Amino acid sequence: MPILPPFLFFNGYKKLAFIPLFFPFLPEVIPPSRGSYILFFFLNQLTLVIRNTQRIVPSGYYCYCGSALGKGGLRSRLLRHLIPMKKIFWHIDHLTPNALFLALFLYEGSLGSWECLFAQALCQLPNVSIPLPGFGSTDCKKKCISHLLYSPRRWDGKEITEMLFWTIDKYEKQI
Repeated sequence: MPILPPFLFFNGYKKLAFIPLFFPFLPEVIPPSRGSYILFFFLNQLTLVIRNTQRIVPSGYYCYCGSALGKGGLRSRLLRHLIPMKKIFWHIDHLTPNALFLALFLYEGSLGSWECLFAQALCQLPNVSIPLPGFGSTDCKKKCISHLLYSPRRWDGKEITEMLFWTIDKYEKQI
């Protein structure tokens, strides 16, 4: 993935950011406030066993849409995702030990969870599919099929940021 500067946008008091992850990585770039996020990563093909069911995860580019609304906020949640060895608590914990992390999209200061809208918007992009139905969305109030998405090609940070900014703006005008 080419090295890109962070794309920053402001929407009222809320901040949007697309942050490429290359090392050395400074945790301070992730704000401690609450918000929603998308974690972009690459996986080589692997076999997962979740609840006695074996699943093949194809090699390719993935994104996982989530929210960090607890007291630790975005920084705490995302730093946990970036640590390879940890106790498995969320579905994404099955994948992160094998992931090559590429970028983060953050929606800081959002009230409530935006992960469903993010996943639904990204599903509209060409060549994006759902590799594991139910993954990360078992408690989803909007009945999303999955919060994990797959693409055979690299994600375009600028395209995604602009699309999500438009999605957020459109949705906020409706409420």
